[in-house]
Amino acid sequence: MGKLEEVFSEKELNRIKRWCIMRQQNGYHGRPNKPVDTCYSFWVGATLKLLKIFQYTNFEKNRNYILSTQDRLVGGFAKWPDSHPDALHAYFGICGLSLMEESGICKVHPALNGKPSYLEGKTFSGFVSFSEINFKLYFYN
Repeated sequence: MGKLEEVFSEKELNRIKRWCIMRQQNGYHGRPNKPVDTCYSFWVGATLKLLKIFQYTNFEKNRNYILSTQDRLVGGFAKWPDSHPDALHAYFGICGLSLMEESGICKVHPALNGKPSYLEGKTFSGFVSFSEINFKLYFYN
């Protein structure tokens, strides 16, 4: 981590930054001409954070989009407003709010999708499994 400049040229990094920043409408979408989707608040947001340009996005619009997908009756977040919530979009919606430092939500590491204090000093080789980084670490200190 922290080695993007060693892998990509300045021109390539600028193209990636431009592509990512252009994904925001109110929330984020994953491809041009596709609808905004809650999970991209984490996927694109984390990428922008790693590229050190997340602060140039509109947090209020993104937050409002995520909250518009919340089911106030049963809880959770959905892919789109007025859709049924599911675990994936609930999880990544919360992670998206975390990237924006929403009050009451633990910070999430944008590259490893884990609680920073849990990840400090740990070395991961290959893929990180859900057994290594437990889901509950995001919600409990």
